[in-house]
Amino acid sequence: MSPLELLVRLQGVNRDWDEKAQLYESVKKQLADQSELVSRRATHGRLADELSATRGGLRDSELALDSLHERARKVEAELYGGHIRSPKELENLRKDGEQLRGRISQLEDQVLLAMTQVDELEEAARQGEQELRAFEAEWQEMRRSLATQHEALRTSLRQLQQVRAELRGQLGRAELGLYDELRAKKAGMALSPMKHGICQTCRVTVPTYKAQVVESRRAVVTCEGCGRILYGG
Repeated sequence: MSPLELLVRLQGVNRDWDEKAQLYESVKKQLADQSELVSRRATHGRLADELSATRGGLRDSELALDSLHERARKVEAELYGGHIRSPKELENLRKDGEQLRGRISQLEDQVLLAMTQVDELEEAARQGEQELRAFEAEWQEMRRSLATQHEALRTSLRQLQQVRAELRGQLGRAELGLYDELRAKKAGMALSPMKHGICQTCRVTVPTYKAQVVESRRAVVTCEGCGRILYGG
C-alpha cells in the first residue's frame, strides 16, 4: 500500500475516531448527569414535607379546638348550673363563653381550611409519587441503554486506536509529520479529494504535473490552494 493510500485510510480512521470520541464523551456526560432525577426527587420531597407540616398543623388545631370545646362546656356548666348567684361572676362567665365561642368559630374555619389543604396535598403527593416512579423507571431504562452504547463505543474506539497505530507505523516520518501538521491546522481534514484535476475542498485547479502524480499515487503532493494532501477521488 502506497503512503498516499495509507494516509487516506488514516484520515478515514481518524474521522471515525473523532465522531465516536465526541459521541462517547456525550454519552459519558449523560451517564454522569443525575440532575433531573435529583431535581424531581427534591420536588417530591418538598411536597411530602409540606404535607407532613400541614397534617401536623391540622392535628395541633384539632387538639386546640377540643381544648376550647372542653373549656366552653365547663363555662356553660358553671353559668347554668345554678351554683353561682353573683351577677358579676355570671356576667364574667357569659363574656368568657362568648370569647370562647368566637375563638372556636375561628379555629373551626382554620381546621376546615387545613383539612382541604391536606386533601389537596395528599392528592398531589399521590400523583407526584406515580410520576416520580414512572420517571425513575424510564430513567433507569435510559441509563441501561446509555451504558450499553458507552461500552460499544469504548470497544470501537479501542479497535480504531489499534488500526490507527498500525497505519501510523507503516508511514514514513515525513509523510506522517505533514499529515499531523495539516490535521491540526485544517480541523482534522488533512487530505482533500481531487476530481478532474480540481481540488474538491477549495475548488482550485491542480497543475497537470501534480494531477498526474496524484493519479499515479507515486508521491504525496499538496494542493496549491488549501495546502491539503491531494488524492484521487
